[in-house]
Amino acid sequence: MNNSGLIKSSAPLNTGKLINAYYLEAEYLLERIEGASSHYQTLGVERSATSEEVIQAYQKSVSVLHPSYHKVRAAVPDDMLVRIDSAFNKVSQAFSVLTNSKHRRQYDVESRMPKSYSTVPLELPPTVRPNDRPTEPAKEEVDNNKGVVEDALHIKVSPQLRPVFTKDKASAEKEVVERRRCERFKLTVPALIAGYESSDGKWQEVTKTIDVSRMGVALRMRRRVKHGLVVHVTLPLPTKLRSHGFSEAGYNMYAIVRRIEPLSDGTRVVGLEFIGANPPGDYLHKPWATFRTQKWNGPERRREKRETLSEPVSVEYFDEAMQVIGCEPGMTEDVSPGGVRICVKAAPPEFDYVRVTCPGRSFHGMAILRNHWSGTDGSERLCLQFTDNKWPV
Repeated sequence: MNNSGLIKSSAPLNTGKLINAYYLEAEYLLERIEGASSHYQTLGVERSATSEEVIQAYQKSVSVLHPSYHKVRAAVPDDMLVRIDSAFNKVSQAFSVLTNSKHRRQYDVESRMPKSYSTVPLELPPTVRPNDRPTEPAKEEVDNNKGVVEDALHIKVSPQLRPVFTKDKASAEKEVVERRRCERFKLTVPALIAGYESSDGKWQEVTKTIDVSRMGVALRMRRRVKHGLVVHVTLPLPTKLRSHGFSEAGYNMYAIVRRIEPLSDGTRVVGLEFIGANPPGDYLHKPWATFRTQKWNGPERRREKRETLSEPVSVEYFDEAMQVIGCEPGMTEDVSPGGVRICVKAAPPEFDYVRVTCPGRSFHGMAILRNHWSGTDGSERLCLQFTDNKWPV
């Protein structure tokens, strides 16, 4: 990866001592990973380890294999870099298997058998053809008592608020194909997401992807992120979906937050759009700032046609517990049956849901945020998607 676009570290300037200490720690870790004969040994955990302990072990390994102080990696010999990339691929595969309850049970059974076995490979699934018939979900994925569907990532999605990234196959096949700029694949691999907060500094989160494409990735996150935030992503993406780093085990890319889908368990499905191997220029001075992507000049990608309309509305803001945290008047700028853009003065810095009420049209509806930015006039714009009622057009 090109390190020219990284933030200058506040680490001590005694680089020699830092590199020597890193060599010792990295060499110890590499020897352990290279000599491991099981996923548990690879991560250095017991067979009884919980998912949280597996995640912590993976985070610790990644922090050594890919240190935040970039001068250290720049001084590492090429032969050691090859070992590091191979080790990262191995710990990523161990993480992928041991944090998936189904794959872990299968792995535990097979690892106790006298015959040889192979772990579940991280391969691209076959392309979904429009004529394929949707399959029924597995019995363990359906909770008849709660009426929700659970996918391979254990994301429970209510029928009333289903994230767009986890649609069932039947709904996905009805999606207008030409809306997508490139094909999307359902693929679960571990990912390391790093970003900055103005108050807390740098943060990292280890998670899993839900689906991937050449243009971006959807994944589940516990940390709150904002629309337009730029983050750094490291993941073992298949080479056919990469734009660089084809020979490296880990694919490094900067991405911008484009979609956020709140879930009921305190997590969110986040859609990231890849923007390149280097961050935007202004990112170096203020990495916690938000950015806007270039205006889309291709064919219309909206599901429904929007119409220009100025209509006074009331906007209520809710947190993830559905508690009201604010209310203010607003003015619509354009609308469609399924969404609206509203001009407001002071939206809360963090909120999960919005209720829009329009007395003039006897309308009220819950919505989730699709985009959020400040205009040149100083007012904020909220792009919302309704989740229950349709706007009367």
